[in-house]
Amino acid sequence: MEKLFIEATIDSPSLLFDGDMGIIEITGKSLPENAIVCYSPLQKLVKEYITNPQQKTIINFRLEYLNSSSAKNIVEILTALEQLPIKGYVVEIKWFYKAEDDDMLEEGEEFRRMTSIPITLEKEQ
Repeated sequence: MEKLFIEATIDSPSLLFDGDMGIIEITGKSLPENAIVCYSPLQKLVKEYITNPQQKTIINFRLEYLNSSSAKNIVEILTALEQLPIKGYVVEIKWFYKAEDDDMLEEGEEFRRMTSIPITLEKEQ
């Protein structure tokens, strides 16, 4: 299965996709000028992945900031992944946030409300 790693920039997050391991990670600041272009490689791979997924898929978010267009693209990815638990696959989502970052905690709580997949909020020191 394909792998993807895109390095973070000043305004876009690093994106990691490893279909063989069932791992997706989004890390850093997400305020790209064009979020569709930023997230489209990951969205494409996720759409392919859900046709032949691993038994367990792990998604880790370690975002410092995200804008509304990034949030929309992330919701699209999560919506696609919602099919997996229905088909008997395990999806584990962790939303990491710094202890002092109430904004990112609130973002994680908002994503919890937007998806049927449980999201674990993990406070980091």
